[in-house]
Amino acid sequence: MEDLTLYLALEQSLIAPARKVSIGDIAKIFCTNKDISHAVSKMEVFTFPNTEEGQMVVTVMKLIELINTNFKELKIESIGNSETIVYYKNTTPTRKITNKLKAVLLMIFAFLGTGYSIMSYNGDVGSRDLLERLYTMFTGNAADGSPKGLSLGIVMYSIGLCIGMIIFFNHGINNKDTDDPTPLQVQMRLYEQNVNQAIIIDSDRNRETIDVD
Repeated sequence: MEDLTLYLALEQSLIAPARKVSIGDIAKIFCTNKDISHAVSKMEVFTFPNTEEGQMVVTVMKLIELINTNFKELKIESIGNSETIVYYKNTTPTRKITNKLKAVLLMIFAFLGTGYSIMSYNGDVGSRDLLERLYTMFTGNAADGSPKGLSLGIVMYSIGLCIGMIIFFNHGINNKDTDDPTPLQVQMRLYEQNVNQAIIIDSDRNRETIDVD
């Protein structure tokens, strides 16, 4: 065999297209010999059990071991992560409907939880007292009870709070001023990285990682 090098690049995490997972499903492969690249990409790594969803951690060392069983003289270079998390999710129509229902429930809980948090914060910092002082300052009348002017101030404060949060997070607006990720997207990516790292560590401690013997 001629002196060839095959390059492997693993992502930190990915979703498998099917239960049977091959090297080409979880790694980017490059080799000047296209026949070798095709053969390596079709090599089976593992198969998910017959469940709705699952996850598995695979190391690049295991992929190198599998490749060397058929291509002993091939030089392999890893230029990506040392391990990857492979997720599997059932994409049947029934499963999609269930996921949409879960998303709706999650949004309802998030809305109620956020509303309660904001109301608690406003109560702690005395937002109503501040609005009463502003009402007295601009109208010269004492804010007795719940006058229409004070109620209007509360409504405008609520609307301004909503608009301010949308502008700050820069999320949900089709025409953004820049291509930079929003603060919400940054936090979600950091959370995703932390979750992936925890899954890798737990899988290694439980000896569930697909690795060389």
